[in-house]
Amino acid sequence: MAYRVAPSTRTLLCAALLTLAGCSVLPLPVGTLPADPVRAEQQYREGLSYTQGVGVSQDYARGMQAFKQAARLGSADAAYMAGMGYLTGRGVAADDASAARWLEIANRGGHTPATFQLGKLYLNGKGVDQDRAWGALLLGLAAVNGHSQAMLELAVCYRAGIGVPADAGLAWYWADQAGRNDSNPLIQTVTARLYRDSSPAQRQNASSRATSAQKRPLGLAGTTYTQLQLKQQGYNPGPADGLWGPASSRALDAFRNAHSLPAGGVPDNADMLRLRALSN
Repeated sequence: MAYRVAPSTRTLLCAALLTLAGCSVLPLPVGTLPADPVRAEQQYREGLSYTQGVGVSQDYARGMQAFKQAARLGSADAAYMAGMGYLTGRGVAADDASAARWLEIANRGGHTPATFQLGKLYLNGKGVDQDRAWGALLLGLAAVNGHSQAMLELAVCYRAGIGVPADAGLAWYWADQAGRNDSNPLIQTVTARLYRDSSPAQRQNASSRATSAQKRPLGLAGTTYTQLQLKQQGYNPGPADGLWGPASSRALDAFRNAHSLPAGGVPDNADMLRLRALSN
């Protein structure tokens, strides 16, 4: 069965995405304007016309100007296009740092492909300070929102232990989910290999954890990240498996107590942000 997020859970995940994005230390492009959806859409369409050469002579530079203006007016789609322009060097000089800033704006707007691209930048330390755990978290947020390439790259992270604990079951699980969304033969090949590299028990355990995580506000990615950061700060949350249990609760309570925060309750976005701030 493909990974599908229930409507109520999807709302929580989207809220987590927006809150997480808002904590970034990235300096954002200067000149953000009051949101104007109508003008933003007009500028975005103009950017598409110039970059695609529809009704006008193709001009990537003018297209990028329009995308950036639309992004300043509140268009997450335009911010994504501006970020991709800087990544590919179309219409502007290639610049990973500028790409990250524009992708961050799109990410704050809940733009899943931007979340995926930003996650890759953090994993590889391109344009940003390398933070593999944060990069894997962003991939996880994009994956749970249906982004096939994020699912596949998250599978690679779990296979190699990049930003997350190595986990043969979850490596297969996310590749399998990507294959259910996309019939690309490469994905099928990767899934088959990861299937061979995992046991039935590992695959069953991974599927069970992913299903259980759908019912939790932080999801599998957020919970795993919180557990990893608690461990880094010297607490003992138990295995960073994405399942929140008594050991994780005790570790979080100890962390909150050390920082004069109320104990008890489930982990939330604020806990993740405090932990990330301490790790940077």
